[in-house]
Amino acid sequence: MGLKTSLLVLMLFLVPQVELKTVNGEVVQVQDGDTLTVKTERNRLHKVRLADVDAPEMGQPFGKSARRLATDLALEKTVRVNYTFKDKYDRLIGEVFLPDGKLLNEEMLKAGLAWHYRVKHPHSSFLEKLEYKAWKKNLGLWLQKAPVPPWEFRRENRPPSPPTIPENMDYDLFLSYGLLGDPKTRIYEWPECKGYPKNTKGYINFGNLSDAKALGYKASPRCEGSRLLSDLPDLPM
Repeated sequence: MGLKTSLLVLMLFLVPQVELKTVNGEVVQVQDGDTLTVKTERNRLHKVRLADVDAPEMGQPFGKSARRLATDLALEKTVRVNYTFKDKYDRLIGEVFLPDGKLLNEEMLKAGLAWHYRVKHPHSSFLEKLEYKAWKKNLGLWLQKAPVPPWEFRRENRPPSPPTIPENMDYDLFLSYGLLGDPKTRIYEWPECKGYPKNTKGYINFGNLSDAKALGYKASPRCEGSRLLSDLPDLPM
């Protein structure tokens, strides 16, 4: 077994076990191409953010087209939502299964009306292929010569500090946090740490400090003194 394979197997064993939860209900509202509201039989409303994809914002080209497609596919339909966590806005971050068994997440990619949101490690090769096929066919947003990814469109001049726990994370700002882990050194750091790397190739993105710690990563000594570390809860290692 090669070194790369060994590291991958090790990381798979280190990934925290998360419980897959399910919500069934009718889609009563579609806010944009990757956000919708589901109403359960008990009349409880859940806002859902599609995982692993990122549709153009409403202020971007093809933002309205993305919402229109999501509306055509899901509005007033009974769907199943599989999710593992909620973000700071209480949104379920998950996969939306349509009545015909298709995944809304994938359908948005196939139509070229969403990007593959590469925040999960390892990245999904299947979703990457769907995005590539849409790009190859010049579908949707890929008609543009230089489309701007929605996470770049949302990015602030000053990157926000990464949250300490998943419940305080804004899924839309996952990449903006700049929380990077080095698989070789098992060290993580973020933009306010001294000597933050300019070349981020080969690093892993984390959405919050607790997830990095749960995978066995430790904060870089260059981040010492940050209030974020003092707020980080103790986790079993």
